[in-house]
Amino acid sequence: MSQPSAKRRRVELTLEDKIKLIMESTAQPKPSLKAIGERFKIGKSTVGDILKKKNVYQEQKIRS
Repeated sequence: MSQPSAKRRRVELTLEDKIKLIMESTAQPKPSLKAIGERFKIGKSTVGDILKKKNVYQEQKIRS
């Protein structure tokens, strides 16, 4: 019988971390979503979700 997989821990990034992630995604050469995810210890789909909402996060940064 196989072992059940370990439950992943929920990682919540701060607004500053999200802004850093967005800035890193625009670097040259452009890093992959997987590489960015590994650096911030989140999944690549989460990286994609953050990048889709980058305008929202940048607006929040301006307001704060």
